[in-house]
Amino acid sequence: MENFTPDIEDMLNEKLDLYKQLNAQLKQERKFIVDIDVDSLWKSSEKKKKITKEIQALRGKILYHLDEMFCTNDMDIRSFSVSYLIRTIPAPKELKTKFRKIKLAIENEKKELAQVALENKKYVTEYLSVIDDVMSIAVDNSKQAQYDLSGAMPGSKNPNCLIHAEV
Repeated sequence: MENFTPDIEDMLNEKLDLYKQLNAQLKQERKFIVDIDVDSLWKSSEKKKKITKEIQALRGKILYHLDEMFCTNDMDIRSFSVSYLIRTIPAPKELKTKFRKIKLAIENEKKELAQVALENKKYVTEYLSVIDDVMSIAVDNSKQAQYDLSGAMPGSKNPNCLIHAEV
């Protein structure tokens, strides 16, 4: 038991660090959006996918440790809950307090992530609108239908887009 709970604490701290990395990546992505740096946006997208996979793998690792230690575990990767983990594992009160602090820090990172992602989506929508306006002036296609946010012309089923917004 002595070796088990510090492992869980280390993994929860690692999870917190991954969320911080993901948050930093989203904030960096905003600069790429403003600069219309498409190459960096693609690289950023790959980094976000990698971090997300690491978070999922870490959940699996924690669940594996729970199963190894207690031979029973009714959580899976999708239903993983740090709150449930704190309630169910037999650990000293001091350690559970540490777990709760880490859990709160993770929740704060998640809230900030959601806010930054929403802001990034807003930036993308605004910049695409500006680009659409510039393109309509440059081409003088004021009589033509404009692209919608899905990248398709109104009345068309196929996306035939120059730029597509996806966050």
